[in-house]
Amino acid sequence: MKTYRALLLAPLFALAACTDDGAATADVPATADAARDAAADAPADVQPARCESPSLQPAARGDSAGAVDPVTGALWVFGGDTGPTVNCRTTPEFNNDLWRFDPAINCWQQVMRETAPSPRARMAYALDTRRRQLVIFGGRFRAGTTGNYTNYNDVWALDLATETWRRIEVSGDAPTARSNATAVYDPTADALVIFGGNTSANGLTFTPRNDTWALDLATSTWRRVTTTGSPPTTRLFHAATVAGGAMVITGGGGADAFTGPFYSDAARLDLATGAWSSVTLTGDTTALAGRISASLVPTGNGAELMLVGGHDDGALGNRNDVFRWSASGELTQVSAGDELNAPSSGFCMFPADFATQDAMSPERRSAFVLAVDPARNRAILYGGKTDCGLAADVWSLDLRTAAWRTLRGATDGLSCQRSGRENCRSLCN
Repeated sequence: MKTYRALLLAPLFALAACTDDGAATADVPATADAARDAAADAPADVQPARCESPSLQPAARGDSAGAVDPVTGALWVFGGDTGPTVNCRTTPEFNNDLWRFDPAINCWQQVMRETAPSPRARMAYALDTRRRQLVIFGGRFRAGTTGNYTNYNDVWALDLATETWRRIEVSGDAPTARSNATAVYDPTADALVIFGGNTSANGLTFTPRNDTWALDLATSTWRRVTTTGSPPTTRLFHAATVAGGAMVITGGGGADAFTGPFYSDAARLDLATGAWSSVTLTGDTTALAGRISASLVPTGNGAELMLVGGHDDGALGNRNDVFRWSASGELTQVSAGDELNAPSSGFCMFPADFATQDAMSPERRSAFVLAVDPARNRAILYGGKTDCGLAADVWSLDLRTAAWRTLRGATDGLSCQRSGRENCRSLCN
């Protein structure tokens, strides 16, 4: 009988294996190539600003919200879970800190504001390109380590020009409070569109949804979207984006998303007509398998997409592969990433040679931020949950070639092989 690694997940959805003590570790310098690329981000007639605090960076985290400012190219990251992973079990710690990363000078800066959303993780978020603002919806919070979570259904907007938050005072029939929904921005209707998510407040159970809602950003009015066709099954931990006038969703899990099986299907919602239709995926579908907490982004080439990483329901678990997804639904695995080498022998028992690692790819991970930088035809990856804890590194993914490059290194959440630690007895320590 096949032993799924997903079955080893702890009750609080620990997607990571063992880590040392959750403490932050020293930075790993970016490569020389990355430094040259970062300098090239600045206009030719402008010298990049100097980084005043080169060692400053956010605590490693997963389940954050983020976006790239289309004007400046800076990556913005809000909130998330910074709790350490001990003996393969998470101890959630929720934050509402706000950070800006400038790739041109490899520099993080914390932006302090009195008005801000409350601490949370697993919120839905999207970039409103018309107003140049990051919009977040919902999420969850818990003050201690036990008991029910508080789910939210409030909406906040971060103005990337003024670097200020405002709560959007909404009207209409709003969605039920939830976590792990997805959000996309519909530029034609000027609306934030929400799909699915989990409405359970109990950390030991999921109540997945498949309802669709739209928030008119001009009037701040919610409405439930009346759809036709067959919507996707109820789910959370799915991925979504906008392409070709449609919201495209894929993957995720249902009420049994602690253990799987996870979903590998795809569907599209025509944003003009409200019609759902299934997407028949072809090509490298076996390599795709079922997965949760992956990321799906447009490439800028018509309706073509890229799917990155996530957590599968097989023996490998966290992934770092990259798929190119054509307008017709054909999948091509353009980067296989790490490959399973020596399966785990039990809960939290991963050998040092667990995976054959792809040195040109980031650590395998899920629940990360992947934000498109259209001016440079790339996406920027930050953080997430790895086999060895929570990550804090920053990478860029070329949307033309699918090549990865380190923008800022950090050893948080890295396996021994990637971090350079020696004499490790297991994958992480």
